[in-house]
Formats: sequence, structure tokens, C-alpha cells
Amino acid sequence: MKYKLFTYVAVLIGITAVAQAKPLPAVVDDSEIIKSLSNGLGDLIDKGNVPTSKKLASQLDKKTCKIDLPTVSSEKPRNIYDKCADSVVAIASVYKCNKCTEWHNSGAATGWILTADGVMVSNYHVFGGKDVSGFGIRTRDGRVAPVVEILAASKRDDVVIFRVEGKGFIPMALGPDARVGEELHIIAHPDSRFYTYTSGRVSRYYRKRMPAKDGEGPAIMAVTAEFARGSSGGPVMDVNGNVVGMVASTQSIYYPPKKKTDKQGPFQMVIRNCVPVSAIRALVEKPGA
Repeated sequence: MKYKLFTYVAVLIGITAVAQAKPLPAVVDDSEIIKSLSNGLGDLIDKGNVPTSKKLASQLDKKTCKIDLPTVSSEKPRNIYDKCADSVVAIASVYKCNKCTEWHNSGAATGWILTADGVMVSNYHVFGGKDVSGFGIRTRDGRVAPVVEILAASKRDDVVIFRVEGKGFIPMALGPDARVGEELHIIAHPDSRFYTYTSGRVSRYYRKRMPAKDGEGPAIMAVTAEFARGSSGGPVMDVNGNVVGMVASTQSIYYPPKKKTDKQGPFQMVIRNCVPVSAIRALVEKPGA
């Protein structure tokens, strides 16, 4: 009896030790990320190391770029977040008001790393139409780097490929086109809630409606995974961690109002629009081609 009791206690102690030894998940400090990105980018601008938004805007007409792309992964990771989160960055621009000397953040969006030498991807609308002192990124581990060049862009497909200063980044591979119904994963920064993970499936591909004068609209990948403002530019990944799309926009559907005096009827659902990976590939040429 004593032997059985000793064995039972030993097993409990072993289980407790294993449970205590398991590290806690990393806790995201949203305020610290915003502060370090704003201050870090502001310091770089003060040193004269950051191109202005006007200079970058003049490069948005570049159609393609030549890049050595990472190899596609065929192995399913144990945890998709652990594998891919370090390849997701926060993008921000800063400005100074006329009331103080501090740098202010004009809002954060999402981007992701395409090559180890600083080539990254986000939405065209993140960069287009802004008059700010400069753009920069912050990696998950706190590294801040300025955006120094636009390599290729498509306003129609809402894609921009850009380069930041530095090397040694952790890239993500471009995967194959995802089929309707396939599982997918997103890591993004909705409303400055940094490194938020959601999952879902591809719900359909459709052609965006455009005015007749603008011709055929771009192909859109609709998904069921949730995201919100600030998620723009976030990578949409397959089960192996390859990028199969990119977060772009949302559209809310409301039932028609019953009364003419009502602005809108009851809310029904949100359509979540993403850029398909084929639109990103279209901006990349293989070196030597």
C-alpha cells in the first residue's frame, strides 16, 4: 500500500513539474509596440535616413521587380503561429504636429517579409495618398527599420512590394493558389491589437465590380477568417505557412431598411476581401528572366 501511494505521489509530482516547466505564451504589449515604432522611426527620420512619403510615392508606378523567392514549404508545422509570427511586421508612418516636438504615429498596418535581405509586402493603400515624414516597420522582436524603396506596385490589385534597410529577416514563401474551402490562417494587427491570429477558409473567388470605363476588375479572394482595420497587408497562409493571399478590406452587408427614414436595416454579415497570391506573383520576375 505504501509503495502504491509513493508511486502515485511521484507521478503527480512529475506531472506538476512538466506543467510548470512549460513556458507561457509570449504576452503582446500593444502600447510598447506603438511607442517603440514611433520613437524608433522618428529617431531615424531625425538622422536623415528615411525617404519621405512623396519620394516613395514617385516610385509607385514600378510594375515589376526581380527577386529570388524563398522555397515553398511542404511540411505542416506543429504550430502555425510559432512558425510564422516572426515574419509579420507592423508598418507605420509618423508626423509632427504644431503643438509639440514629439513624433506621432498616424496608425499601424500589417506587412510581411518576403526575403531575408529586407524585401517586404503590404497593400498599396497603406502607402498611397499619404503625406508623412516617412514609413517604417517593426519586427516582432523589436527591430525598427525604415522603408527605403518601393520595388513594385499595383493600385488595381492593392499590392506593394518594398524594401527596408537591413538584413537577416525571417521570410515567408509564396504558396500555390488556395482552393475554395481550403483552411487558411491570418496573423495581423487589427486596430493595433498586434499579432492577432485568426483562421477560416476560402469562401470564394470573385471579380470586383468596377465602373465600365475602368474595364475588368481584379480577382478577389473572399475568406471567413476575421480581421479589421489595421490588418491591411496581413499574410493569409495555408496549413504549411506559405502565403496564399493578403488581407485587403471588409464590406458589411445590411438588410434593406423597412422605413425610408431609416439609414440602414439590420446588420447581416461581413465580406472579408483578400488579394490572391497570383496578384502578388504577377509583380515578381525571376532574376535573369
